[in-house]
Amino acid sequence: MEHTTLHRYEIWASRLLPAFYLVGLIGHALPATYPFMIILTPYTLLATAIVGFFPYALDKEYKLLLWAVITFLITLFLEILGVKTGLVFGSYAYGETLGLQFMGVPVLIGINWTLVILGTLTIVERFTKSVPAVMILTALITVVFDYIMEPVAIALDYWAWEGGPIPLQNYVAWGVISFFFAGLFKLMGLTNRRPLPLVILATQAVFFFALRFIVV
Repeated sequence: MEHTTLHRYEIWASRLLPAFYLVGLIGHALPATYPFMIILTPYTLLATAIVGFFPYALDKEYKLLLWAVITFLITLFLEILGVKTGLVFGSYAYGETLGLQFMGVPVLIGINWTLVILGTLTIVERFTKSVPAVMILTALITVVFDYIMEPVAIALDYWAWEGGPIPLQNYVAWGVISFFFAGLFKLMGLTNRRPLPLVILATQAVFFFALRFIVV
């Protein structure tokens, strides 16, 4: 695909994704459409990932895609370990909302980890080129993102914590994991100038923040 066409795709995707999530937000707020929104949740996340990574595949940015695959596989493994043992995030279990599961963990979770971290990196790299600063700020922002998302995820049966309260261990784990993969990103000599990961992160953050006033 020519760069002008790819650029046009990114512009339109950046405009349409927030509108798409706005429709989802309204759908979650209306009792008549709420069950349908729950059914659509895994398909929405999958479509978001495809839209987000499509430009990298077309532009043959294989090194970044390799980072994404590594991040996906390791975070999926950590989630499985976390569900089975409680040693990573705390004691929790996934519900049915996020779709297809492998060993008790939705496969989409690993994919969303890559999008959240990449989106955060895209923000941070606009302000600093210092590797330690990139790693620390990425960790802090992803923890804030999880803090916004957690109550909504519980209310929508994405997952549930044993005993009720969200453990501090969960936020520490989010920070450490994001710190590590931000470091791997820089170690591989990567940078990201594409807007879609940032748009996806911002859109999801606003989506979950708004849902705190609707479903929580």
